[in-house]
Amino acid sequence: MSSNLPGKTSSTLERALFILECLSKKKGGGGISELSETTQLPKSTIHRILETLQTYGFVTQDPDSDKYFIGLKAIEIGMSGLHNIDLVEAAQPHMHDLAANTGQTSFLAVFDQGEVIYIYKVEGTSSFIMNAKLGTRNPAHCTGLGKAIMAYFSLETVDQIISEKGLQRYTPTTITDHQEFLQELSRIRQRGVAINREELDEGLSSIAAPIFNYTGRVIASVSVAGPTEKIFEQQEEIEEQIREKSHLISKRLGFVPSMRAIYTI
Repeated sequence: MSSNLPGKTSSTLERALFILECLSKKKGGGGISELSETTQLPKSTIHRILETLQTYGFVTQDPDSDKYFIGLKAIEIGMSGLHNIDLVEAAQPHMHDLAANTGQTSFLAVFDQGEVIYIYKVEGTSSFIMNAKLGTRNPAHCTGLGKAIMAYFSLETVDQIISEKGLQRYTPTTITDHQEFLQELSRIRQRGVAINREELDEGLSSIAAPIFNYTGRVIASVSVAGPTEKIFEQQEEIEEQIREKSHLISKRLGFVPSMRAIYTI
């Protein structure tokens, strides 16, 4: 819709929807003159449409500034739509892209009691097959998927998980020191991706990124995994793609970066 200015059409509905879209992007609200300039509609048209939208609760007006804001009815409808979006459904097309573009397997996982659970995967085009089955659980501290999620937990939550689950060693590269693990989570937040260098299984590595929902809470993660040499041969490309795809999945779930929250159990 945003590619076409409503002034070029006679549809009142399209004009109203365009005004709502413009208001949704204005944190401080929008006045009639400002909206008229943005939409290229006459002020009288803007005023008439806003009055109707206000009557039905789709916009509200601040009596002091006279600016208009998105109303509760519009928020209610948007939220009901978000509740109907399934995580796997939102992630599927992007995971297929990841697998096709990298040749490696893409995984989707959620966090539960110090572990990650694989809930969807797409095999890559290479001859190497990852044998992890859907429903499989793995420790969070030594997987890219798990670290990508834990990086956005509060320090108290991370400490609680480590206290309950420990940092068991599985390979020579598994991080088992508490402070070193916290530093690793800090690096993940800075880079936006988590790297697993054979920390669970020797010969296998992965690069993962977090997925956030409309509340700003981290709810899952997506990864590209495969033989270590294959992953690091294309590390830069995979990192770029995993960042992009995790962002698109999060956006599909209603995530706005300014809403990001630190999750506490």
